[in-house]
Amino acid sequence: MPHIIIKKVWDYCSYNRKFLIFILALLFISSVIQNYIKTNGDYYEWILLKIIVFIVVSGYGMSITRSRINHGKRLPKIVVGDIILLGIKSGIVMAIYLSVQEVILSLACSSLGFPLFDLEEMLLNWSDTIHMLFQHEPINTILFVVFGSILFYITTFFMEIALAKLADTNKILSALDLMSIKRSIDIVGWRNYTKDYTVIVLAIVILSYLISYDIPFTLIDSIIDMFLSFLIFVTQYLGIGAVYCKIKDLESMNE
Repeated sequence: MPHIIIKKVWDYCSYNRKFLIFILALLFISSVIQNYIKTNGDYYEWILLKIIVFIVVSGYGMSITRSRINHGKRLPKIVVGDIILLGIKSGIVMAIYLSVQEVILSLACSSLGFPLFDLEEMLLNWSDTIHMLFQHEPINTILFVVFGSILFYITTFFMEIALAKLADTNKILSALDLMSIKRSIDIVGWRNYTKDYTVIVLAIVILSYLISYDIPFTLIDSIIDMFLSFLIFVTQYLGIGAVYCKIKDLESMNE
């Protein structure tokens, strides 16, 4: 249930509230710097900053995943060298898997006359999604929804476990071992994995809907949006860790 996931994410983030405030302060400073560079810097400075932010954010996200795999109950400490290394490695792994996913999905979607899609985006913009679906033939629509969702889930499943393996082993090769990833998913069960991942997606969608509501006070609204965005970020990486933690626990029980 999505509300249970959100509650667990909040408990994890708020275990050390002073550290949570420190993280949010860093995010706020980062946002101010990004807005300044975007407004006053040149194109190359903006691109460089985006790359640096991606490496740091994804690296810390992987630290969260590793923390959850090891049954951690709080946000991990900031270890700059470790975060940068994990961020670069996760960027490489994500680039490989997302490229493969895009090729597969583009072939499937274009053959049915549909654009590329992102599951979370489709759920968030459900009115546009329904309008798009009704513009196509019923058979093609059914095929798109069924096969598109299956393809998206399968490719995403492999990438999520790949990132978990990377967080656990710190080795890119372990994240590219498709047979090992399949065995890991077999252990937890494809149906259980589908259910767990769907709940994570729904939790992210709910938090994203909350961000879409504006309040009159701009500064307060920005702070709330930043906080909810952080919860979305933690939900994603904590969810990956939770699934892989379950897999590792089941492996140890079967030994």
